[in-house]
Amino acid sequence: MDTRQLILASRLAETLHFGKTAEIENIAQSGLSAQIAKLENELGFKLFERTSHRVSLTDAGQTFIERIRVLLNNLNNTVLECRAIAESSRGVLKLGFFGEAAGELTHLIFSLFQKSNPDIRLVVTELSMTNQVQALISGKVDAALIRLPVCDPRLEFDVMFDEPRVAAVPINHEMADAPILRMADIIEQPFAVAGEGAPSEWAAYWSLANERPGRIGAYVQSIPESLAAVAYGGAFDTYPLTATRLYTHPGVRYVPLADAPRSTLAIATVAGNRSPAVRSLRRCVNEIIESSLTCIPEARRAQVA
Repeated sequence: MDTRQLILASRLAETLHFGKTAEIENIAQSGLSAQIAKLENELGFKLFERTSHRVSLTDAGQTFIERIRVLLNNLNNTVLECRAIAESSRGVLKLGFFGEAAGELTHLIFSLFQKSNPDIRLVVTELSMTNQVQALISGKVDAALIRLPVCDPRLEFDVMFDEPRVAAVPINHEMADAPILRMADIIEQPFAVAGEGAPSEWAAYWSLANERPGRIGAYVQSIPESLAAVAYGGAFDTYPLTATRLYTHPGVRYVPLADAPRSTLAIATVAGNRSPAVRSLRRCVNEIIESSLTCIPEARRAQVA
C-alpha cells in the first residue's frame, strides 16, 4: 500500500460516494475503484461495503480509517513544517492566481510583499479554472488568489473582499442592449462551464447551475476561452466586476446582474501552512486592503461566514 491509497480511502470514508471522492481527488472514478480494491486486497479485509445505491464502512474499515487519519494528519503536519523550513531557507514564495487575480490591488500587494521581504523571491504562476486546487495540494504553489466558493477541507481561506457580478452576453444577442439583467433573464441560456477538474461548487456558482436547467454552451478552462465561447458560440457566463476592466472583447458585452450573489476573493493555502512567507503575504494583503480597497469599484471588505 502507499500513501495515495490511504488518502483515497480516507476521503471515500468522508463522502461515502465514489463520484464525489473522484472529483475532489482529481482522479477518474474507475481509477479510484481500482485503487480501493488494490488496497483492500493488500490488507486482506474489506474497508467498504458497496451496493448499487450506497457505500458504507465495514467495522474493520471504520477502525482502520480512524487510525489511518491520525497517521496521515501527523504526516501532513510534518511535511508542512519541513516544507516551511525548506522554503524559508531557500527564500521563495510560490504564488498562484487565476484571471484578474486581485485586480487593481494585485500590483500593490505583490510590490509590498517584495519590499517587506527583500530576501524572499516571489515566483508567480498563472492558474486555470481546472487546476487551482490541485496546484495548492501538490505544492506547485504555496498560496493562491482564488474566487470562492471552493469547499475543500484540505485548504483554508482568508477572505479579502467581495464585489458585484456581471453577465457576459454575446454582442449580437438582444440582451446585450439591456441596462441591467436579473438571473431569471439568463438562466435558460447555454453557459460556458468550467471543465473537468474545477471544483463542482465553483463551476456551478459561475454558471448559475443551481438556478437553471443546466444547458452547456461550452466547456472552458480560462477566461479567454470563456470569452471566445460567448463571442463566437453564443454562450453566456458570469464574471466578477473586476474582470470586466481587465478583459475586453469586441464580441462580448458585460451587463450588470441585479440579484446575483457577490463574488468573494480569498487567499487560499493548504490548511496548517504557517510558513514565514505565507504569514507575511497575509499581512501584506490585509495592509493593502485597509489602505487601498477603494481602488476596486463597488468592492467591500468581505465578512467571514
